[in-house]
Amino acid sequence: MSTYNGLFMRDSMSDDGTVPSPGYIYYSPDIICHDQVADPQTFFKNNYTSDPNQPVQLGSSVNFVYSRVKNLSTGSNGGFINIYRSSSSLFMKPSIWKNNRLQTINGTPYLTLNPIDPGQIGVGNDHFVLSALNSNLFCMVGIVSSEQEPAIPGDFSTYSDFVLWIRNNQNICVRNLSLTQNFPNRNYERLDSFSNPESIAVPTLFKVTATNLPAGTSFGVQCTPLNVNKSQTVDQGTILTDSGMCPANFDGTVTTFGTLPSGTTVWPDNARLEIEVYVGLDENDPATIYAEPWDTFVIKPHEMKGLRQNGTLVRIGSCGTEFINQ
Repeated sequence: MSTYNGLFMRDSMSDDGTVPSPGYIYYSPDIICHDQVADPQTFFKNNYTSDPNQPVQLGSSVNFVYSRVKNLSTGSNGGFINIYRSSSSLFMKPSIWKNNRLQTINGTPYLTLNPIDPGQIGVGNDHFVLSALNSNLFCMVGIVSSEQEPAIPGDFSTYSDFVLWIRNNQNICVRNLSLTQNFPNRNYERLDSFSNPESIAVPTLFKVTATNLPAGTSFGVQCTPLNVNKSQTVDQGTILTDSGMCPANFDGTVTTFGTLPSGTTVWPDNARLEIEVYVGLDENDPATIYAEPWDTFVIKPHEMKGLRQNGTLVRIGSCGTEFINQ
């Protein structure tokens, strides 16, 4: 493995510029939704070792999105940051985000980076504005490059190609920003898009995690074309998994749902429902180096539908809802 040479955006807090990158690709701390700050250059340079992201405020047309990079090259380097917004998706194929660039309040679709010394942090010269009034586009792709509008590949033909593109290009990162809901009903559900780029059926596992929900709350996941339909209460466990075969070239949605116990109508502050999706890859696939250990699941390899012997599970996406009462 080598160290990236250029302007660097992290895939996760554990990403140190190694190629391919470690960690998980949907948690970049360098695409930052945050209340407006007086001195972004100083503020976001000084907290580079932390993730200062705040949840997107639904109902607000003015969510501020900042971005930062680190110069891992041996010379002074500047450039441009583009951030693209995707629909709420468990697989971020380029066609669902490449035409949706964020803009500044003045309508500029990129941020400028002044020359950055080697080893130093740079923050975009402005911030983007994210509206959460009429759109559920909160999954973000960030690209830093020497061009105001970088080249973006077409849709990938395999899940493995997508994973390796993100991991091997350290100027690209992804952030799934948390949703905030002042949700008034006992019953909650969300739809996330999901697709299979491959011409064969692929074994697929969904993992739903419930956090800070009251006893008696039920939650689950459903995707009929994959024969996925499972629910349980938090008393039975706060992690649920179900698996199925994703049909070739599938393009549809996955439903995550939850129901508070009878007599409870308010979702607790900081309660969260998160869904993650994993696909089964053969042991010789180059992306299996990012496979999750089996002890992170409540399912055993032989229980995984369609998974070949010695096959592995690689995470390719996640979406979540955080409940805040204001």
